[in-house]
Amino acid sequence: MFKLRAMDGSPVDGAYYALPYNPYGPRKEDYQWSFPKRWFDMCNDPCVLIGNEFWDFIGGEGTYTNFIHEVNQLGKEYQERIYREFLCIEPPVDSGGYRLK
Repeated sequence: MFKLRAMDGSPVDGAYYALPYNPYGPRKEDYQWSFPKRWFDMCNDPCVLIGNEFWDFIGGEGTYTNFIHEVNQLGKEYQERIYREFLCIEPPVDSGGYRLK
């Protein structure tokens, strides 16, 4: 990110550390993984986009809400595929009637 921002001629308008989903909860303040916290203030840095901030940034306001609504309509089988193939995380073990929020 720093290299992109420091280049002559500013080849980018912005660089972000973006996470499509926050496994720790719905709010940015809920984020708990210590590894990226070594470099970013995960709650306050404007270059950090998590969950709804990320989706709304790339797709416009309401994109995250619409995405989550559609995922919940797909059912358990597709929810598990989305967790594994798109989010690259294992679905919650106790996800019987689990709905993304």
